[in-house]
Amino acid sequence: MDNVILTAHNKPFKLERHALNAVATKPGYKVVPGEQGGFIGVKVPETEVQCPGCGQFYFNLTKEYDSQINANPAMIDLKQKYKDYGWAQLGKDPSQGYGCMECPDCGTALAPSGTLRVK
Repeated sequence: MDNVILTAHNKPFKLERHALNAVATKPGYKVVPGEQGGFIGVKVPETEVQCPGCGQFYFNLTKEYDSQINANPAMIDLKQKYKDYGWAQLGKDPSQGYGCMECPDCGTALAPSGTLRVK
């Protein structure tokens, strides 16, 4: 149960504000209603790709993402607001490999060792 935040008595919080206080210092968690009532903190799945160079988030992960294999362009998708700006989307051919995946802003490789930095 590492992905769930409960009270010290291992039960859901009775009040939402108490659950919000518990997750306030835990990045990547949000408060949701518990199955048996009350509120719990749950880990939010990682969905964004962070550039290791500039630290910005220009891409979201796609359903093709698998952390167990080397990254490829099919695993990421340029965020819609940047598409609206006219920025070019990377190709979606998984055979291209991770070497062609670059940050559209600073030009740093997004997966320098084959692994994406996701948040």
